[in-house]
Amino acid sequence: MNAGSDHIEIKIEGIQECLARWPYEGTAAEMVRELKYGRATSVVTELADALYEIAPESDLISWIPATPSRRRKRGFDQCELLARALSHRSHTKVRRVLRRVDDVAQTSRDLQGRREGPRFVGSSLIRPTPPRLLLVDDVSTTGSTLRSAARVLACRGGVQVSAVVVAKVVPRGATPDGFRRSTL
Repeated sequence: MNAGSDHIEIKIEGIQECLARWPYEGTAAEMVRELKYGRATSVVTELADALYEIAPESDLISWIPATPSRRRKRGFDQCELLARALSHRSHTKVRRVLRRVDDVAQTSRDLQGRREGPRFVGSSLIRPTPPRLLLVDDVSTTGSTLRSAARVLACRGGVQVSAVVVAKVVPRGATPDGFRRSTL
């Protein structure tokens, strides 16, 4: 896994390196919505291939967990599917390291709630914590979900957290620095 040139760098407190593959628009946004709301798991292969192109080296891959109610409704956690597919490509272990404590989706929160982010606890499934952990998420809007996850993981000590995201919400008309638009 090596960082490619077609990506968006996202600065998030507590995350050593965070890269998004595409802006959240057009085909990328449609594929994420199909996966999340249309249960179109067929897009996982293409999305995981794209994440593999930009993912930093890691010792363990994990994911940002969906709310329990969304996971039950869908029958799967979309970020877990992406993390497992990325793990398969990179031959890197994958495990759940976070558990979602609240059941409020980020899209349902007001501005203050979005800034605070969801509540997580560290899973007891990984001991000892690996030094280089890669978190997988589908969309980054404010960065608060990954920031919340990083705060929990920082309590484990010694872990270096990086992240890859399928798409980053970019303000209308803006082009992220250093990003070359590529076709999907």
